[in-house]
Amino acid sequence: MSFYFVDPETYRKYKDQVLEMSHGVQVNAQEHLPEEKRQASLSDSQIAERLGIEERTVREIRCVAERDRYPIDEFEAAIHFKDKACREYAAQGMSSVMSKYVQRAKNK
Repeated sequence: MSFYFVDPETYRKYKDQVLEMSHGVQVNAQEHLPEEKRQASLSDSQIAERLGIEERTVREIRCVAERDRYPIDEFEAAIHFKDKACREYAAQGMSSVMSKYVQRAKNK
């Protein structure tokens, strides 16, 4: 395995843009926002293409920037949320995230 390094100047220059375009920040249809405010997240290769830098540079910036921006308890909360959703899906055929929307539709 090789070692890849992004210099601090490049990291500072692109980190905010990379995070805002990545899956780490998701502003999409599930948030019931007006269409003009929705923003689909992009893959590392799509971000690299938009910014004109290498995909591996984007990946390194994203990984480091996510750890810089979000405290460790955010990652732990995400793990618990995903675990709960998977277990509920296995037991009920749908996660609690979707079940509230299904129940709401039934009540209308």
